[in-house]
Amino acid sequence: MISENCSIEEFVETVKDKAPWEVIALAVEEATQADRMIHRTGLRSELVFFCGRRYSSHLKRLIALLRYTVKPRRLNDEVYHLYAAHWGNA
Repeated sequence: MISENCSIEEFVETVKDKAPWEVIALAVEEATQADRMIHRTGLRSELVFFCGRRYSSHLKRLIALLRYTVKPRRLNDEVYHLYAAHWGNA
């Protein structure tokens, strides 16, 4: 995984200089790994479950912003601010 700490900020910092299509591909792969982490047997702790689910949700919102540039209802959304700071406003 790109972000071992399940941090959307860390992920964005790592991929911010890549083309949007590369970021989408990396985010899809990262979200898949986070989802798998939730369902892996033996990794049922609340921390892993929360980290994987929250991180996956953040990545999926970032993917939607990059693909469709849809402005979120809540403009105080953390993922939207990261998107706006590195790839422009929706």
